Amino acid sequence: MRACAVIVCCLFQVSSIASAQTNVFDTAEGRQQGAALFQTHCAYCHGARGEGGRGADLTTGSYRHGGSDSELYATIRNGIPGTEMPTVRASDAEVWKMTAFVKTLSSAGMRETATGNPVSGKQIYLGKGRCATCHSIAGEGGTLGPDLSAVGRSRGLEYLMESLVSPEADVAVPYRAIQIVTKSGKTTGGIRLNEDDVSIQLRDSGDNLRAFFKDDLKEIRRDKPSLMPSYAKALSKTELEDVVAYLSSLRGAK
Repeated sequence: MRACAVIVCCLFQVSSIASAQTNVFDTAEGRQQGAALFQTHCAYCHGARGEGGRGADLTTGSYRHGGSDSELYATIRNGIPGTEMPTVRASDAEVWKMTAFVKTLSSAGMRETATGNPVSGKQIYLGKGRCATCHSIAGEGGTLGPDLSAVGRSRGLEYLMESLVSPEADVAVPYRAIQIVTKSGKTTGGIRLNEDDVSIQLRDSGDNLRAFFKDDLKEIRRDKPSLMPSYAKALSKTELEDVVAYLSSLRGAK
């Protein structure tokens, strides 16, 4: 009898958590466990760092079905009907832990302070680095690389530095590069946009949209991980720190 009472009590506790507005698992331990669960259940579609791929980019902090604890819980728990987002095979407590982790994806850099000079970093970004050729901020710049308008909110200092010196270390799925080799021997590199059995479309390194029929191709190379060059040798340590400081200052619309 006592064992049954304990089971009923536990079930009632989990049920109460599931209907609560505040996530009781939003703790350091809960978020850490949620990160591991995210890799198992979510990373295949949403990316290892939530940057998106087959699934939505979760680092923006803007969610179509709401970003409160209960709304994120419901999305993860029940999936999204009519889409590839399925229900998750996890306990209620595990879903709450994943909810807590997902909320951190849009604020990973908010508690860090860079040591570099963001003003100098902006000058390098626009000038010597030529970063605006591929990246945009507040609608200005290229589209070949990720939008950086709020990158300082979602990415920490270590990640920002790594993206400058070893850009191939973590390439988001939507920005993985390919090379097209035609039967005539012409090579075109870029970012794959769409592909089916007949054709493939990409955005080339000049930010132009290109389409090819597969019958005209000799080869499609998918082993080039990044179009972004490494700045490890192109910029000094101080310049790198300044660019990181500038990128960290980009927190999106106020």
